[in-house]
Amino acid sequence: MLEQLIKTLTSNPVYLAGAVVLALIIVIGIVKKLVKLALVVVAIFVLFIAYLVYTGQEVPTSFEDIKKTVQEEVIDPGKAMLKDKAEEAKDKAAEKVKEEVDKAVDDLLEK
Repeated sequence: MLEQLIKTLTSNPVYLAGAVVLALIIVIGIVKKLVKLALVVVAIFVLFIAYLVYTGQEVPTSFEDIKKTVQEEVIDPGKAMLKDKAEEAKDKAAEKVKEEVDKAVDDLLEK
């Protein structure tokens, strides 16, 4: 099947040109998305440095300092917050299940 596709593309220049244009569009789209991602990462980094300067904290100068600061300032509190939210969601789900079970039992007892 793949051999047939390659044979068709190489034997007809119109199909080959169409495939090349399609491939270029896909590559350009991927590059644009990567550039956007890089710009977002740089913007977040600049905002983080601005936050450190605004709050009077020491601005890290080496990669290890940056890694350590991000771990302490962002990742660890984020993990704690995520754990708290997961516990809240679990408790709410358990309460909802208990209410539904009680309601179903009451309905069965009425019948």
